[in-house]
Amino acid sequence: MDTVSDQIGNLLTRLQSPDYYQREEAVTRLSDLAQDEAVAGLVMALEDPDLGIRELAADYLCDLKGRVASRLLIKCLEHEDIGTRNLAAEILVKIGREAVEPLLDEIKSDDQDVRKFVTDVLGLIGDERAVEVLCECLWDENPNVAGSAAEALGEIGAPQAVQALLSALETVPDARLQTIEALGKIGRVETLSALYAAAETDDTTEKFAAIEAIGLIGQAESVPQLARYLRQEQRAVAEAALTAIIDVANANEGKLYYDLELEAFADFLIEGLRNGNHKVSEFALTHLPQFECAGVIEPLLEAIGDIEDSLRERIVDIIGEWGPSTLECVLSHLPQASSGTKLILLDVVRMFVNEDVALRILAFAEDDDARVRQKVAHLLGISGNGEVLSTLRKLARDDMGHVRSAAYTALGWLASESETEFLISGLDDSFPDVRDAALGALIIGGSPVAIQKFTQDLYHEDTERQCLAVKALGIVGDADVVGSLVKALNHHEAVVRKMAIEALTRIGGMTDLQPVTLALTDESPEVRKAAVSALLSMKGQQAVADVRVLLEDNDLWVRYHTIGALGELKVETYAEWIMPFLEDSHDILRIAAAKALASMGCRKAVPQLRTLLDHDNHDVAEAARSAVAHLEVRP
Repeated sequence: MDTVSDQIGNLLTRLQSPDYYQREEAVTRLSDLAQDEAVAGLVMALEDPDLGIRELAADYLCDLKGRVASRLLIKCLEHEDIGTRNLAAEILVKIGREAVEPLLDEIKSDDQDVRKFVTDVLGLIGDERAVEVLCECLWDENPNVAGSAAEALGEIGAPQAVQALLSALETVPDARLQTIEALGKIGRVETLSALYAAAETDDTTEKFAAIEAIGLIGQAESVPQLARYLRQEQRAVAEAALTAIIDVANANEGKLYYDLELEAFADFLIEGLRNGNHKVSEFALTHLPQFECAGVIEPLLEAIGDIEDSLRERIVDIIGEWGPSTLECVLSHLPQASSGTKLILLDVVRMFVNEDVALRILAFAEDDDARVRQKVAHLLGISGNGEVLSTLRKLARDDMGHVRSAAYTALGWLASESETEFLISGLDDSFPDVRDAALGALIIGGSPVAIQKFTQDLYHEDTERQCLAVKALGIVGDADVVGSLVKALNHHEAVVRKMAIEALTRIGGMTDLQPVTLALTDESPEVRKAAVSALLSMKGQQAVADVRVLLEDNDLWVRYHTIGALGELKVETYAEWIMPFLEDSHDILRIAAAKALASMGCRKAVPQLRTLLDHDNHDVAEAARSAVAHLEVRP
């Protein structure tokens, strides 16, 4: 049998095979072995000509971690192939903490490229054990290494590096940029004076870095210093200063306690909104209301279609705060706007719509986009302008159901009794939401003609129209419709009889409840249930004598409903009729009885309820448990 050493030797040989699958299998099998030689083999595989093999070996090395892998990978940082060096560095970063000490051992390498790679990797790992050594590297003879050390210290963010960085800022000119950036990332207040001074440089790149660093530290006291740069002729510097001020604002819950002249940066803020820059967007939405409308409205409207949905509502509100002076600009943008932008602009129009504005948006009732036509119909309806009725009637015949629905709703707000017949035609629409809109419009009008039509429709050939008629009469709720609804209690359709009972219950005030009482014997269980609820609602306990008989109804769900309805009266006197149901063969009735008895406050039912606590049906047992708990805490 081969020894482990022999196996590893064989696998190392197979790593040189021209066959891809041989090399792939060798890498996989080496990953199962813990010996140093196996780990070395995986590191060797990082030089494989095939990317798939290299990535497979890298994944295994990341999983293995350990000092051996780290030290071997560090040697790869000297490799002549930049791809191999970069891959080794990536793996070391993923190995993380276990690679820190081996890296620190190599940070004094004679090879400046290795020193730079090591500092880069230590920064990306972010372990504070490297801080002291990295501080020493700030004075490396190679400027690239010194700069990388500063960057690494910024990535680690350790406060103990601040003094070394401040010293390097003055004495290591080639690493000033990286040092400034590192101070900003560490974010210590005591570095602000040095950063203020650094921002005064003539070097534009360092100026940008210093301004950004000041913003990252986030101290409100820095705003006056940053505000000086808002007046810079060089626009990029001014915008960098504003970005830093925004960082400060965000670090202070949006509060600056400093007056800024921001109108000149309207385009910058609006572009931030358009690009979805959330940092800039929040600042813009906070400060735009204080801008002069005239200088901002045009670019804001041009950008509004590109701004994300979550911000648009707030922007519309801001435009609304600027008042009607924005309306002309909004209306001028509508014709050339995209469909999506039109919808947004029409939301603005809604804030100021009146009879005159309604006439100016009539043309958009013929827009190609149904969503635009729908919104226009709504705006015409709330405008109060009776001159738009012909346009709304046309929209009520639109190909799209949602447009027709909006048009009928709008007609209800504007139409006179003369439009009743047209509104009635909407009840024949094939779409339910259109029928409901037409129904609503007729109800709003509440004209005698409409009520007469609803009464006639109680016997329409279409059952749905019959139901709509009952629904409408119930909503109208006038005493004049009670007679029609009472007649509907004899309707041949059970659903109409049920809806008529529910409508009469909503209206209330009936003096003769005999027709509803007769419904307790209706052939439809649904009608009988509706009658139980109606009588108890309108007569209270006086209806109990009539309703009680349905406790013996032949329909299970009528009995269930009646038990619950009596329980809602919360009168313990009726408990004697309910208690027998605790022993009913139907579990659903046992549950209903337990709930009803709890509502009635019937403590004498507790012993019987306790017998159900161990019932096989979990729902029965839970209902009994809940009832007992409720009754036992009653005073």
